[in-house]
This record gives sequence, structure tokens and C-alpha cells, in this order.
Amino acid sequence: MKQTIRVSLSILSTLGLTAVPSLALAGGGLTGGATLPEQIVQEATSVKKLAEQVETVETEISQYENMIQNMIDLPQTLIGQALQPIDQLYGLVGQAEALGTNAQNIAQQFQSLHANFNPQITQEYVQHYQSITSGLQNAIDTALKTANLNPNNFATEAQAQQAIQQALQNPNSRNALLQASAAVGQATVTDLTQMEQTLNAETTAEETWRKSQLEQQESTSNLIGKMNEEFINPGPAKQTTLSGSDMNGL
Repeated sequence: MKQTIRVSLSILSTLGLTAVPSLALAGGGLTGGATLPEQIVQEATSVKKLAEQVETVETEISQYENMIQNMIDLPQTLIGQALQPIDQLYGLVGQAEALGTNAQNIAQQFQSLHANFNPQITQEYVQHYQSITSGLQNAIDTALKTANLNPNNFATEAQAQQAIQQALQNPNSRNALLQASAAVGQATVTDLTQMEQTLNAETTAEETWRKSQLEQQESTSNLIGKMNEEFINPGPAKQTTLSGSDMNGL
């Protein structure tokens, strides 16, 4: 992950997390030893579950946004409560980006195992996953810039953390931060929805291709079997029946 993106994500958290969490969704994640079909199913399931989690967190952030937007002074305990879902969103965004990378790897793995599959189609899916992930990164930057938290202005996460603490002292800046976080949540849901749709389309294309390959193999196998059967067990030889006139001519 680029440094600017890492700083962007750190802006969403004041708890000092410094690395994107590993992919560990409730109900499972991608299993290293799984077969390719199993990986595809796991990927789609993980994307769907993550989207549901992000929607829940985004709703919670919006509730805090509505609750405290008109408050001048904010108790520290309430600030901490409001920042909990923002911190959780930080981890979920990282997982969304990890799923985008996983989807690219799975598509390329399918192409490696099935050389006859159109590589141009595979490349189109890989590029689409890359575009989705880039779109999420751009949405994060746009939302933060709107909140006057331009990630390009911070060389380190510590500087981003300091900027957040300062923003929380001002109601307008605080509201802008919550609005930006809610916008990032919405963008993440959009990202995951697009990823799920792409996964479903890719799965359908691959299944259609596999079915066509099996039908061709079955047709070829049936033809070879029929030819072998005729070679091993030829039909009865044609016999010529001689007529009485033919006998007289002998």
C-alpha cells in the first residue's frame, strides 16, 4: 500500500494503528490450501460479508454525526465512542483493498491453470479489480481533502494523528471529519458491491467456458469410442447371392 494511502487510512483512526489488518472476517476468510473453485466461493462470500459489516459501521458513524453536529463542547468519553466505528472502518477499508488484490490473483490463477481460456478476458477482469480498488483510494483522498485533511500534507502518521486531534477541538472540523468518514464508508460499500458483481460475472464466464470444454471433450470422446467400436467389431460382411441363371453359366 502506498504511503499516501496508509496515511489516508491512519487519518480515520486516532488509536495509532500502523498497519492494515490481515484478512480475518467473521465466518472465515480465504484459505491458503483451498482449491480454485473453493477460493472463488470464499472470495465472493468474504466480499458480501464485508459489505454488510461496512454498512453497519457507516450507519453508526452517521448516527454519531447527527447526534453531535450541533454540540459546541464534546465530552472526551463521547469523542472516544464516536471514534470507535471510525477506527473499525479503518480496518475494514484495508480488508476491502486486500480482497481486491485477492480477486486479481484468483483470476490470474484461473488463467494459469486453463491456458485455453481467453487471456484478454482475464486481463479485463484484473484491470476491473484494479480500477475498483483505485476508485476506493481516490474516494478516501477526496473525502479527506473535503475535511481539510489532505493526506499529501502529512509525511507521517503521527502528523495525521495530530491534525485529527486539532480538528476535534472545532465543531466544524469535527463534523467534517465524521462526514468524511461516512463518505469513505459509503465508497467502500460501493467498491465491494462492484467487486461482487464483477466476481459473479467472472464466475459465470468461467463456468460457461468450462461447460463448453467438457461438451467438446465428451463429443470427441464419443466419436473416438464409436470409431474404435467399429474397428474392433465390424459389421457382418456383405454376401452376394447367386441366382439360378448364374449357376447355369458355371
